Order: sequence, then structure tokens, then C-alpha cells
Amino acid sequence: MQNDIKEIYITKTSGERAIFDSNKLRQSLSRSGATSEQVEVVMQKVQDILKDGMATQDIYRTSFKWLKKMSKSVSARYNLKKAVMALGPTGFPFEKLTAAILESMGYSTQTGVIVPGHCVKHEIDVIATKVEHHVMVECKFHNRQGFVSDVKIPLYIQSRFLDVEKNGGTVVVTALSSIKAG
Repeated sequence: MQNDIKEIYITKTSGERAIFDSNKLRQSLSRSGATSEQVEVVMQKVQDILKDGMATQDIYRTSFKWLKKMSKSVSARYNLKKAVMALGPTGFPFEKLTAAILESMGYSTQTGVIVPGHCVKHEIDVIATKVEHHVMVECKFHNRQGFVSDVKIPLYIQSRFLDVEKNGGTVVVTALSSIKAG
């Protein structure tokens, strides 16, 4: 399926219209672990239903349906964003999930820790430690598609981490975890 055969506009979750890019769908399927044969089957099924103005959710549903028929494990990875969004309306379960992932990587973790900064105290979502490696994680959880954190958020987080570091905190790595849908 070539992009340059016919320009088909799709409607994103945000309401924005964009030209359908089959390469984006191919990459998404491949990143989920789909084989090249599975990717081609899904691409053909999507091409069969693709029409101007179609919602990205409809393309996703079709892709997911056919992946699930071919491989439950690949479809589960393809569905990961929606699964994380289903954690709930608050970010707390996402913080716990982030901590659990770091623990599976050999880190000791704490969540919701109040840390003194040079200027003020800060609540850090996840602190992870392994040997001499210390990580502070600020989780940004959006449980609806189409919502995007603007540039002020990472700048604010970085300033918080610098404030903790200036107070003698052990910030070696700063990280921003984010689930951004849409």
C-alpha cells in the first residue's frame, strides 16, 4: 500500500485531519512485534476499509482485531497504550507501574517521596536506586487521547530536579515518564 497512490485524509482523536501515512501504521505494528507477514495482512485489511474522513480509532480497531486473530501477545503489545490509560483517572497507579518496572530492572524504589530542595520541598513520584545510580522520575499520566503536555511541563520538572540537586540531593539521572495518547 503506497502513500502516494491516493491521499486519504483521516480524523485524529484531537479532531485534526491529516493525510493517512501507511508507514506510521507499519512502524507501529512492527514495534509491537508483528512479523512482516502479519504487518502485510493488517495493512491489507486496513486498506480494504480505509475511506476519506475515517477516524484513527477505526483504523486502530481494525488493526487490533486482525493482530489479535494472528497473535495474542503481539496484539497485547499493540494495545499497551490503551491498557495503561485504563489504569484509571489518577496518575497514582501509573506511578506504581513505573516503580514496578524499575524494580524488575533491579532498582529499589519509593513512590510519593517528599524531598527537600534548596528553595522548597518537592514530592517526587518515583525514586529508584541501584548501587550508585539514583533516578528521580516525574510521571505525567493522561488517561484520554489527544491530550499533550506542553513544553512548560518538562522545564518545570527540570527546575525541580535542579533545586533538589542544589540542596545536596543525589540526582544523577533525571527522567520524564509520559503516556501521551493520540
